[in-house]
Amino acid sequence: MRTARVTLLIAAAMLAAAELVSVSLFLRDFSDQQSNRLRTAVEQAASLLPRVAEWVRGQAPGASSAPLSPIDPFDRLTLEDPQSPLLTEELRARLEKGELVAMAFVSEREVSVLGLVHTTAGAKVFRLTETASQDPRLATYQILIAQHTFILLSALVGFLLVGFAPRSFPPESPPVARAYEEAMSRLRLRDDERRAAFERERSALNSILRDREAMARAGELTAGIVHEVRNSLGAIAAQARLIDVAGGERVRPGVSAITEEVRTLQSVMARFLDFIRNEEVRFEEFDLGRMVSRVAAREGANHAVRVSVEGLETRVAGDEDLLERSIENVIRNACQAAGASGEVWVKFGADATQAFVIVDDNGPGIENVERALRPFESSRAGGLGLGLPLALKILSLHHGTLDLSRRPEGGTQTFCRWPKMDPAATTGNARGVSQPPSPDPNTAEPHS
Repeated sequence: MRTARVTLLIAAAMLAAAELVSVSLFLRDFSDQQSNRLRTAVEQAASLLPRVAEWVRGQAPGASSAPLSPIDPFDRLTLEDPQSPLLTEELRARLEKGELVAMAFVSEREVSVLGLVHTTAGAKVFRLTETASQDPRLATYQILIAQHTFILLSALVGFLLVGFAPRSFPPESPPVARAYEEAMSRLRLRDDERRAAFERERSALNSILRDREAMARAGELTAGIVHEVRNSLGAIAAQARLIDVAGGERVRPGVSAITEEVRTLQSVMARFLDFIRNEEVRFEEFDLGRMVSRVAAREGANHAVRVSVEGLETRVAGDEDLLERSIENVIRNACQAAGASGEVWVKFGADATQAFVIVDDNGPGIENVERALRPFESSRAGGLGLGLPLALKILSLHHGTLDLSRRPEGGTQTFCRWPKMDPAATTGNARGVSQPPSPDPNTAEPHS
């Protein structure tokens, strides 16, 4: 009996120690994430400092805030009240040294970066505020910390009960001990399941974050490169025209080749700019059938494939120019995948809330959906890998989705949809969304 008591005491002590370590690790990980968030906010604010300083110096006395666009990822830029309780002597000293100070406000899910700009009217303190969306990891951390804390308390209670229990167990003690062990076992099993789910979710979120960070860096780099290259291309084209005028027929073939290559590079640069540009969506009502038919006719004439269109004429809301570019990229991708002897089928329409365009092709079929939607990922020789990502970007701006899937009979189906009238009906392209249902064929009629 004494051996059993010692064993239970050791087990309870080990369990309490393990849970104490687990709670400490989760709290430290959460603290590290908050520190990384503050450090990232300071770095982003530092990159905007010249524009912020120019804005601050341009404010009239007594002004408190004004828009500065774009200031992504910050939501607001304001002048701080000199009498604000936040501006302690220590904080003022740090700001006077030229530091940018970040502070997190958990209740409002806000991160603010304070800085100081010297103006002719004296030193002014500005605040850049970023309102973060609800982080699903925060709720997961809270659940795990609460669960581990409960297990820790249970282990301590068990340790005290066993340690101060009478030497000889009464008849009902062994069943109580077994029940305690079973309860601890179930809690540990549930904890393992939650931990595994948390690790899967964290891995997926980290992957999304890496993709977004890479896209942000690529966008900044591409914008600078495109600007310089376009200037050089303009100079090359101008020199080619001068050579053509001066050289006559003898140099005309070479000049034509140079001009054609310049035109190709300018087209590539335009596609890069289309992808990295911050588009402004203007929601207006338009005829979906007319737009889809126009795009299908244009792409069918540019590719040696048969493109057929069917659907019900309907009026939907959205930015027609942007959506036309999105659907154009989807149909062009299908035509290129189908090949010279292939076919492409385009269906369109709308239900009570959603407008949709479905594009099917009988090409080789898509192999990796996530890879196909990543920028600069292309399985076609010479492809830039920007067609489908640009289409997804435009649909996401309309609060819509783009889903890719393999057709059972071969080829790929691309399902585009967005709110028919209410732009807030969905939340964009979400991972893990099940295959969207195909429209009822009985409701679709050939479009004339």
